[in-house]
Amino acid sequence: MKRMAWLCCSALLVACPQQPVEPGADAGGPAPDASAGDGALPDTVAPDRASADAGAGDAAAADAGSIDGAASDAAAADSGPAADAGATATGFKDAANWAAFEPPIADQVLGATAKGYYGAVFDGRFMYYVPCRKGNLQTDFHGVVMRYDTQGDFKSAASWAFYDAGNTLGNVATPTVGYAGGAFDGRYVYFVPYADGSRRHARVLRYDTIGAGFTAASSWSAFDAGTLANMPQNSGYDGAVYDGSRYLYFVPYGDQSFAHGFALRYDTTGAFDAPASWQNFYVGNIGGLTTKGYYGGTSDGRYLYFAPFNNGTDTDFHGNVLRFDTQGAGGLTTAANWSAHDASSVDGLHTVGYKGAVFDGRYVYFVPFRDNIASQHTRVLRYDTTAAFDATGAWDAFDASDIDGLVTMGYVGAEFDGRYVYFIPYQQNNTPFATYHANVLRLDTHGDFRSRSSWSAFDAGWIDGLKTKGLKYGSFDGSYVYFVPYNFNDDPGNNGHTTYSRRAVRYRIDPH
Repeated sequence: MKRMAWLCCSALLVACPQQPVEPGADAGGPAPDASAGDGALPDTVAPDRASADAGAGDAAAADAGSIDGAASDAAAADSGPAADAGATATGFKDAANWAAFEPPIADQVLGATAKGYYGAVFDGRFMYYVPCRKGNLQTDFHGVVMRYDTQGDFKSAASWAFYDAGNTLGNVATPTVGYAGGAFDGRYVYFVPYADGSRRHARVLRYDTIGAGFTAASSWSAFDAGTLANMPQNSGYDGAVYDGSRYLYFVPYGDQSFAHGFALRYDTTGAFDAPASWQNFYVGNIGGLTTKGYYGGTSDGRYLYFAPFNNGTDTDFHGNVLRFDTQGAGGLTTAANWSAHDASSVDGLHTVGYKGAVFDGRYVYFVPFRDNIASQHTRVLRYDTTAAFDATGAWDAFDASDIDGLVTMGYVGAEFDGRYVYFIPYQQNNTPFATYHANVLRLDTHGDFRSRSSWSAFDAGWIDGLKTKGLKYGSFDGSYVYFVPYNFNDDPGNNGHTTYSRRAVRYRIDPH
């Protein structure tokens, strides 16, 4: 059986350096507190990159169609992701290496709901697409999880399954809908609570990969962390980071019209529905900076990094990077374990408004989205983890706009494949209406970060006859980078009418 040992951590849904592993296997990695683990950066990592395994782990065999036939998702032997017919892996701009598919759903109600995904989680075999919303109405947030079996044909309906987890708590007043990213701890897949239409919520959804099957209600559970002491009525998180051994951290966000700074942590060794397994801590004023409104995060094996986005108003996009020391004595609720750095002006650039972060073995990259309410930017921010966090020389930035003749701005999340960093394309501007795009931006980490020759771009906006724009976060299975469908303009001339999508996209990586 293969195991994947990635040194990268993705922008939104992170299973830290020793993840993913087969469901049910022990998950090694850094300890969050001084009581366990080393959490050190690996000595074998090259200064400019980290290597990635190219296999896929174990999980369950799935029946054809959307119904599970297996009692356990972790029972089948691993044969790795299935390759697309005709894929050659000969280049980033070779259309043969790209594929898109919109899984058909016979049930019209389910089909009308299963759209608008916000991140993906890989468990070693299956790719889980995180459900968010199907439209712009307050009632349009949903909980229909979409799953792809990476051992099946990407373009076959039999490889895809759907499950509506929207009423996991059994109470219409507390729906389990509207999620933003997730994480995998070696057995469970977690979905990060974002919004339910009426408010930003904290109802964490969890799936047991060795339970009774994907479509069995008993495999699903939820916990409302909003019931914990000191939690705000309006919360909402964006992304989670698993430390590789014990703790799962949720990135505090809120919304662009408000932001919060309540960090949330779950001890995966404790009962999921026990309040004692959970902790929260207000981190909204670290180091004299306003440290609220973060959007995704990553880990370098010891420290967690939260990507700075917005402090709670339409004009307050910020660059206050927040960091947590998982080895610090006292854990989450010790203020000394938290630090912040104002990276809002690096190399003479306005470096604020990031959505996601990714680690390549040495550097943490922050994914550029917007610096004002009207438009996006492409000023990539980078931190060298071998240097002091507050050292000016540890930070650099590069304006990666207009690469290869394409409009390259407005990205949400990034993935690292062992050499290249892929920035996930979402939106180019916000006026007079939102314009979504699919100009994938790629950095060769073997090259000079500040040289345009290290950067390339590819327009993935039409793949296999499908419009595939407006992508939000991604995932990597060792062979393919997956781009998650959220929404796009189906008719820009009609006041930018938005269509939510389930048109999944993936790219077969270059061998390296």
